[in-house]
Amino acid sequence: MNGGKANVRQLLASRRPVPLSYRIGTSQPGAPTLILNLLVYTPEHSVRGTSSITQAVNPPLDLHSDVWGQYTYLTVMPPSTSKILITAQGNQGGPGSNSVINFKLHLVVSDDWKEGVANYQYYNGHSWVTVNQVPAHLQETVQSSTLSAPLHRGQPNHPLPPISALYGAPIHGAIASGDLAQMKSLHKVATQQLEQLPLIRTALVAAKAEISQQERR
Repeated sequence: MNGGKANVRQLLASRRPVPLSYRIGTSQPGAPTLILNLLVYTPEHSVRGTSSITQAVNPPLDLHSDVWGQYTYLTVMPPSTSKILITAQGNQGGPGSNSVINFKLHLVVSDDWKEGVANYQYYNGHSWVTVNQVPAHLQETVQSSTLSAPLHRGQPNHPLPPISALYGAPIHGAIASGDLAQMKSLHKVATQQLEQLPLIRTALVAAKAEISQQERR
């Protein structure tokens, strides 16, 4: 993650939506873990994405929410460095739905967006549960030519690399053939794609918003 600090700042400077993924929680047994996947919109200082809270209890907790909110820069006195406050809430379906709020978040991260401390609340179906002062760590940033700086006039627009999507039929075909090497290869690709699902969903929200904005022009 040594390059993460520079990468996040560079992507944010492009003023395009930037996907960030945070893991929020402690390593204590039985403690809840929050995975927060956000798209950061620099011009509006807003965020949108998804949250997933899991906990190894009986019955197990597995709460998913569509999240939206704002971020602001907090000014502090030297020698302390500035911080970023992210405030968000979530429900099933996003701000346009009639679903009740089931998630609230206050996350303070360092000015490089890399680490921070979170306070959040979630509704477990019976009552609100509060989790305070838990560490947050940036897991990954998605670097893509679609998130790079805008092209200057006359600069060639190179095509994006081909997108490889994996469907169920090839996997079942490999199983039926008994080809061990092919099964291992498809298993690896499928695992990688499944791990990217939260970020894909978040990016899809940004794509829909961009399409709607351009169609209104």
